Amino acid sequence: MEKNFDVIIIGAGPAGLECAKQLKDSKLSVLLIEKNKEIGPKVCAGGLSCLNAKFNIPGLMTRTFNDQIIYLSGKEDRMNLAFPLRTMERYDLGQYLLERIKGIKNITILKETTVKQINKGSILTDKGKFSYKYLVGADGSLSVVRKFLGLKTKVSIGLRYKVPEIVNDVEWRFYPEILGSGYLWVFPHKTHTNIGVFFEPKEATMEKAKEFLEKFLKENNYTFSDVKPGAATLNFLYKGCIFGNIFLAGEAAGLTSRTTGEGIAPALISGREIGMKILDPEYKMPLLKEFLKVKGRQEFFKKMTDAMPFMTKYFLIIFMRLIKIKKFQIYFEGKPSFEE
Repeated sequence: MEKNFDVIIIGAGPAGLECAKQLKDSKLSVLLIEKNKEIGPKVCAGGLSCLNAKFNIPGLMTRTFNDQIIYLSGKEDRMNLAFPLRTMERYDLGQYLLERIKGIKNITILKETTVKQINKGSILTDKGKFSYKYLVGADGSLSVVRKFLGLKTKVSIGLRYKVPEIVNDVEWRFYPEILGSGYLWVFPHKTHTNIGVFFEPKEATMEKAKEFLEKFLKENNYTFSDVKPGAATLNFLYKGCIFGNIFLAGEAAGLTSRTTGEGIAPALISGREIGMKILDPEYKMPLLKEFLKVKGRQEFFKKMTDAMPFMTKYFLIIFMRLIKIKKFQIYFEGKPSFEE
């Protein structure tokens, strides 16, 4: 196997796959490394916001919702969405993205490969040493590339059950006395429903969050006793994407929204933008810049709850009133950017 590559991408999640897609059929040799045997599976709600519009994910592969239900301490509010929310299982998304780069001559995909060490100009894996001109870290919240760059990480936690019941409403349930500014979520898919909690370690413990989630599942007659829960950390501390000839994408860059937990859109956006930047060093990365504005607006809410945690419930009440207004939804969540 060739040991020298122009571009090495570590991680074949949405960010790594989209980056590879931008580089396909170019003059650059690309190595895409994935630690797992299978590309796609990950603990995730599987939500596709309007920010994913540019990536033309087929509607037949998703479920679409034009409204959603928000609960605050048991009080229900149904709200109409400015832009539809879609759901798609992460395995299906991974396989869809993978199909677009399969068989491309300048792209080599190496699965079941562990990166042991990052060096300047090369990486060491359990399958040998490979050199690079450009390195892209798309390897999640525990990114070895981010560690090599000496960047700190701050994480939220997601805990999810995948239950067989199929429901028809997207739900966000806020219980500030239990999860702080975090929430419990219900995301229906075509063949099952993903139900989980999203929280920060300083606001709730894993034990407390799991107990609360299982109580909710039991009270609402969901089948979960034979289902194993999945847990994931989500890095939200953004420190940049470009570090000379080394790039960070998606969660490795800390692009996950600290407020909503959204990670698919920023992964795809950053993967695309980094691929285009490698092809054209003068490229200004406008989509990433626009997303960072949205991320900043969303995380302003968290800064308020950080400063005054005793006011979290009141901030949530204000937020629930504002989020019903479509102009505020667009301000808070962003708006679609379609393929040219």
